[in-house]
Amino acid sequence: MVFDIWVDADSVPKNLRQMILKAASRIGARCIFVADRELADVKTYIADDTFSLRQKAREEGQADPAEIRKIRSSISWVVVPSSENSADDYIVETAAEGSLCITHDIPLASRLLEKGCTVIDDRGSEYTASDIKVRLGDRLVNQELRSWGVFSEQQSRMGQGVQKAFADSLDRTITRMMNVNR
Repeated sequence: MVFDIWVDADSVPKNLRQMILKAASRIGARCIFVADRELADVKTYIADDTFSLRQKAREEGQADPAEIRKIRSSISWVVVPSSENSADDYIVETAAEGSLCITHDIPLASRLLEKGCTVIDDRGSEYTASDIKVRLGDRLVNQELRSWGVFSEQQSRMGQGVQKAFADSLDRTITRMMNVNR
């Protein structure tokens, strides 16, 4: 695996985190969830994945118990201090060029694109260098309108269609990145 997967877990709903966990396990990618709190679902998945990997090694005849105990899931999480942009800053400082990053945060997506990362959101869209400035501009306009009380922005519900769009985008992006990195 040539690329890592970074997840802005503060902005990604739990049901989508499960999709990301399964995809990362399936391809053996190093996947890092970053949040300002412990995520019980991620913690449980890592423990279960580690157990499964060790069990598989036992079944395949790896006899050395010390070596089996060293086997760990490729998924991890980082808990950052609870402050504004702490998870964002950690991801930008740590993610390498060529990483896949998942976030709903447009300013974070912009910073990651500048760094050479591929970025998708939790709605199934890929952020690109050509559209990020428009998205940042729209975000600023919407913030201003909200501050004037003109409207309150409401995100669409996380229905089955949105979940499918995200799953399809995640699979498509991972496949493309794996083919590029061969």
